Amino acid sequence: MSFANVCAAELVKFRTLLSNRITVACALVGVALVGLLMGSNIGPSGNLVQGGPGSQAVASPMQFVMFSMMILGVLSATNEIRNGTFRVTLSIAPWRTLVLGGKMVTLAAISLAVTMIGLLIAYGSSLITASGTPYAPLSHGGTSVILAFLGSVPLVTALGVAVGVLVRSTAGALSILLVWAFAGEGLLSVVLPDDVDPYLPFMMIGAGPGLLPEGPGPVLGLVIFGVYVAIVVGLAFFLVERRDIS
Repeated sequence: MSFANVCAAELVKFRTLLSNRITVACALVGVALVGLLMGSNIGPSGNLVQGGPGSQAVASPMQFVMFSMMILGVLSATNEIRNGTFRVTLSIAPWRTLVLGGKMVTLAAISLAVTMIGLLIAYGSSLITASGTPYAPLSHGGTSVILAFLGSVPLVTALGVAVGVLVRSTAGALSILLVWAFAGEGLLSVVLPDDVDPYLPFMMIGAGPGLLPEGPGPVLGLVIFGVYVAIVVGLAFFLVERRDIS
């Protein structure tokens, strides 16, 4: 069973599960709705009325896609482990890492396609309600903030798969990732020095780089986040070869 065969099998699995299509659909609908809302808050200066840059009218809705694809990554791993199909695939592949790598690559490619569609929807829906204003989300560094999603969404998808394989529980994996992203980093940002909290993993991707006055920026932040993800993914590859998958 070659790597291409593994990826093809993962693509079939993705297409045949209704929950996967629902997750993607909800992400894109959420992008459209929040994009319309954010566009309605564009002021005469071309920025958000609250003071945020215009790029946030696209970056903020794209959070839906980013976290939806991370959840999709978790579900793709934990559902297969629970149903036993992951064990079956491992038994017919020459290496366990081949199966895990194929799953990550396939889902990352799917999430990249969803991201490109989401960016177009976010921009288009924001533009509808921002008509008549000098809306320019790609100016003043907005291009790198928005296009960084092309890297961050596939990375968080792989992160979701890795944590799902490590924890082997849907509720447990989602709790770890979402509680850390929405609560853990928020609490740490209160106690950590101001020059440290911008380097927390989820602070460096998504809408964060366009809002934080200091920090690594969207490009360097994406690279650093990639290192964080590589550590977790590496641990998943290490353990998947050495423990029972059930």
